[in-house]
Amino acid sequence: MFLLKRKGDYRLKLSRTLKTSERYQVELYLFAPHENSFSTWALGEQQFFFHSLTHSFSLLGPSAKERVDETDSYFLLSPHYEIMYGSWLYRYTASMDRLRQQFQTADTLSDPVARGLRLSRTFAQRLRKSSPQQSNQQRYFRQMDIYFSWYAEQFLLESMTLENFKTMGEGLQQSVQEFLQQEYKYRKDCDYLSDLHGTPTRVWNRMSLYRRLLEYPTLLRSKIIVLGAGTKKLVKATSTVLIMALFTYFLFNARNTGQQLSLALLFIIALTYGIRDLLRDNMISGITRWLRKGKPRWKIRLTMPYTKKILAQQLVWLEYRQATELPRLLLERTRKWVANENRQVICYRSRLHLEKAALGHDQIREHLSLDCEPLCEMIGATRHKLYVPADRNDPLASIEAHPIEKQQDYDLLLVCTDVDKGHSSAQRWRLRLSVNGIVECKSRDAHWPQPGSQEIEPDQGS
Repeated sequence: MFLLKRKGDYRLKLSRTLKTSERYQVELYLFAPHENSFSTWALGEQQFFFHSLTHSFSLLGPSAKERVDETDSYFLLSPHYEIMYGSWLYRYTASMDRLRQQFQTADTLSDPVARGLRLSRTFAQRLRKSSPQQSNQQRYFRQMDIYFSWYAEQFLLESMTLENFKTMGEGLQQSVQEFLQQEYKYRKDCDYLSDLHGTPTRVWNRMSLYRRLLEYPTLLRSKIIVLGAGTKKLVKATSTVLIMALFTYFLFNARNTGQQLSLALLFIIALTYGIRDLLRDNMISGITRWLRKGKPRWKIRLTMPYTKKILAQQLVWLEYRQATELPRLLLERTRKWVANENRQVICYRSRLHLEKAALGHDQIREHLSLDCEPLCEMIGATRHKLYVPADRNDPLASIEAHPIEKQQDYDLLLVCTDVDKGHSSAQRWRLRLSVNGIVECKSRDAHWPQPGSQEIEPDQGS
């Protein structure tokens, strides 16, 4: 199952861990409101794939053959050193992000703060017990040490700004203050303070850069291959042959009938060429799309960082459909919460095949990021206001005007299929969007059958 996290005002990130199987399939369906209609000029399929949807994979540790005892980790050579430490940092930040989400939902802050403090101390001890000898590894270690110290401090400082912090026990509050003082002294002794000086925006951007550099060794490289180029060229050549054959046949018939070359005939020839150029691109695109219906649009090769070794291959489908055009089984299962069958649906499907070398790694992390900013830009701003009397007993005394923010509700359905085991599971969320971003994101019941009572139907139309 995927874990959903919000990233800023517009982004959603879905993550899960792949462990045993070789083949996985993920289907994402975004049900748009009735008033929205996606098209090439509004939000094209290719534009949505390359700008609004990110599907990536990362390593959570070296393979069993490459793993060594933690006490001997400083003997690792690059890139195994960077992969191991980068996976440690990812696990730590993922755990801290889950604790940060509990700030608003937990009754008290004692549990998430205590667990975050314990995780930070454990990670600091694990990270700083040895220092690498190679220069490039020393630079990587320094960036990770700075980022970890800053990240742990930000977590605890954020908890101190909340109202419930004062209700925690004095012992826990004292422990938080001692940890912050120890980290500041450590940064001062290691000459890290220069990296944390500057305006808040500059410090934030620098730490974001450090995080991207630290995560770089663990992210699988993707090479995107656009499929269907050969089909389009074949359709283009065939259409040219047919049109020129008909045109040549017309000229020979005109010559055999004894007609002289006249202005009218030249005009007909020029008009024929104009009509051909006007309709040719649309005709080629339409025929190509019809011939490739049901076939993947992109093929992605996932390779190991540095070594370029292929770990997985991914086939990707993406298209816009009406709700009535969905597969039969999917349409039956979504009928309970899809009230309007005329809704347009963004259909994304990915089929992943892991190589045997990839299964040698303990875990591979799968990430799906959805950027809702283009969808929010399609929501027109409104100037409507709701007028309410401030005092119901005396309506004429004063009247309050409340501006109205236009909002739209999207349904996000995620279907995960373990092809080797032959069953699927589904998750559903209700997204409420406005011009300024995501208003709320709530989990809903997908009304999906249990694995034992499923009938998996291949999607013939995607």
